[in-house]
Amino acid sequence: MTVSANTAISSTSGARIVIVDDDPGVRELLTEFLVENGFGAEAVANGAALRDRLERRECDLIVLDIMMPGEDGLSILRSLMHDADGPGIIMLSAISSEIDRIVALEMGADDYVLKPSTPREIMARIRSVLRRRAGTAARGGAISVGHAAPAPTDCFAFAGWTFDSRRRKLTAPGGAIVAVTETEYRMLAIFLRDPQVVHSRENLADLTGRDNPHCNDRTIDVHVSRLRRKLSVNGGDEIIRTVRNRGYLFLPRVEARVA
Repeated sequence: MTVSANTAISSTSGARIVIVDDDPGVRELLTEFLVENGFGAEAVANGAALRDRLERRECDLIVLDIMMPGEDGLSILRSLMHDADGPGIIMLSAISSEIDRIVALEMGADDYVLKPSTPREIMARIRSVLRRRAGTAARGGAISVGHAAPAPTDCFAFAGWTFDSRRRKLTAPGGAIVAVTETEYRMLAIFLRDPQVVHSRENLADLTGRDNPHCNDRTIDVHVSRLRRKLSVNGGDEIIRTVRNRGYLFLPRVEARVA
């Protein structure tokens, strides 16, 4: 199944959006609104229909409802996360508990929107995610995070790992490619640019989630925890340390190379 979003989006207008929701009213309302505002939007009712759609054509972003009969949105999200270059994903849910938002973010969602929400708000969230992804693709894989971003030709080595920013590729010591989300990629770029420096949660939130009004200390903790787990996949030395009341410290020495 191809779900690649590897073509740079020069503008959010015209981006290919797929809405997945079992409510036909939501599908119709949101699709119509997005089309009227220049998006290539279409809607499907469930995970099976989504997979059929992705087999036929790529898309840039999926708006995915969580509470659906049969296969729920989190199960669909989990299946999509196998593709490191897949489309952006925004979760829709009537569930407002913090734990559900955290679970969705930990699984790789780019954003989480509570129902009821207006089509205009959802469109704003879509544009925000697409801008971040377009910034990555336009720079050949480099993330735009201000002064903390590595140069497009930079390649970093640390603790047996390598990170190729041009190809958006993180390679484990054993040679396996480890998939990272957009936010994890931005965060790793910050740590590698300034290793062995304590980065406050506020600074990380500003540099990785400045387009997302819901990026806060708690969501930064979630993303750091997820990145830390991926970097400890081989049971090696500690890489990211929590510094109480201050933030996070990237421990290894980093060697910058030209890819």
